[in-house]
Amino acid sequence: TFRPEVEPDPLRDRLAAVVEESTLSLLDPARIEAMAQDLGVVKLRRVHHVGLLVCSLVLSALERQTDTSGRWLDAQQVYRQLGGPPAGKTSFRNRTRQSVPVMREMLNRRMHELVEQTDDFELRGRLQAFSNVLIPDGCAFKLASVLSGYFPGTGNPAELKLHAVYCVKTGMVSVSQSAGRVHDNDGFAPKEWETGALYIWDLGYNDTDRFVDAALAGAIPLQRLKRDANPVVLAWYDKQGRRHAVAYDDGKPMRLDDASQLPVLARGAFDLDVELRDSTGRRVVARVVCVPYDGEDRYYLTMPPRDIFTPFDVAELYRLRWEVELFFRNWHGALRMDDVHRLRHPDSVQAHVFASLVAAALARDIHAGLDRISAWSDAAAAALAPPNC
Repeated sequence: TFRPEVEPDPLRDRLAAVVEESTLSLLDPARIEAMAQDLGVVKLRRVHHVGLLVCSLVLSALERQTDTSGRWLDAQQVYRQLGGPPAGKTSFRNRTRQSVPVMREMLNRRMHELVEQTDDFELRGRLQAFSNVLIPDGCAFKLASVLSGYFPGTGNPAELKLHAVYCVKTGMVSVSQSAGRVHDNDGFAPKEWETGALYIWDLGYNDTDRFVDAALAGAIPLQRLKRDANPVVLAWYDKQGRRHAVAYDDGKPMRLDDASQLPVLARGAFDLDVELRDSTGRRVVARVVCVPYDGEDRYYLTMPPRDIFTPFDVAELYRLRWEVELFFRNWHGALRMDDVHRLRHPDSVQAHVFASLVAAALARDIHAGLDRISAWSDAAAAALAPPNC
């Protein structure tokens, strides 16, 4: 009897199972081919198998080798390795561009599944005070100058901007596209707000109408306050949570610029009630908290309850925006969105983007599976540990 070259390893086997399950659930060539037929992308089977082609596009987005020859050449090589029939570069490229509706549908279905599973995900710690945490942001990618007519940019002749809303619960984003010239603020226009969800946006999204709309809909917005913002201050709160009205001696309302100079508020962090009115006259009472950081006072406009979140807690909540920054960094690097500048056709750009987004969904599923393995490994180690003496 021969001994196996590799000893059995339950953890390795579980890891392999997670990768296999996640990959096959999203990248099933036969199912993708059927989807392409349903969408009218495939009418007659010609040279390429669309299911294998889409799989090759997505897998090539996850390749990070020093000898890569460009996104589509790498994808064509993967296509051949998966068993796709030989074909020229031009026919492969053309079929790649035609596969965009298929990848869009794959992404929509996966996002819909995650939305349906939202109740299965849990926020931890004090984030349990929210139904969800959603972070909008935008990210621009340089394009070949020849595409300036399709995607006019700002710092570059041609740019593609992706407007994303990152969901902390699911670890995924919903995405829309625009030319780089479109401001982040214009790329975020929710049709409805999720009640009880914390929305965190940066200075580029400052918009009183949006803040009031979100607050009145039951959402909880959190944003940095611009230096030129000067809302009416209604009251300040001491460390015991007692409320103290704020007004001039003659009873007229005092604005933030003057209120922040009051001696009682000049000793570091403070917490205020302020009044906001939008362009239609709708009114909400919100919180402005000030937290000193690195020699400057940082102001945050928000709604979370004081009995749970202090001013310093609010500042820590804002740091959750780093999650979407990490997601964009992953797009630029691990998912090869940094290669987009090589493309010179708008349909190639679309195929590139959607392949990377499907790859992001696959990476998210594998990561979630690895988290489950980690929890299993910790539980197994605890069970095998000797009892305390």
